[in-house]
Amino acid sequence: MTLVYNTESIRLITLFENLTGATVRDCIVEDNVVYFVVDEGKIGLAIGKNGMAIKNAEKIIGKRIKVFEFDKNPIKFVRKMIPQAREVSLLEDGDRRVMVVRVSKSDRPFVIGRDGKNLKIYKKILERNH
Repeated sequence: MTLVYNTESIRLITLFENLTGATVRDCIVEDNVVYFVVDEGKIGLAIGKNGMAIKNAEKIIGKRIKVFEFDKNPIKFVRKMIPQAREVSLLEDGDRRVMVVRVSKSDRPFVIGRDGKNLKIYKKILERNH
């Protein structure tokens, strides 16, 4: 899938890369939150020591920032996106692929989010990167 960015996304990617030094693979802007997917091994660089790089970027951009680390393996990628996941599996049914994520009952509200907002973001990021 070819990723298409608008001018705001390109501006945010460039600004975030310049501020943190981490290479950004994808950027999604939803409401007042910016979601970045950074290259493998660059999550520490994006967050910075004691979270200072990401706090600085949030202050300059003026929006909350969430950062996810990319992985070529879709199962590992989902595990990195949803650390509360106890079990992740990929089911293939012909041309259809379904990701099954099992989460403990106490973590479900956090993973799903209000009105399923977090699930929609996870799905969108997964579709765009795998």
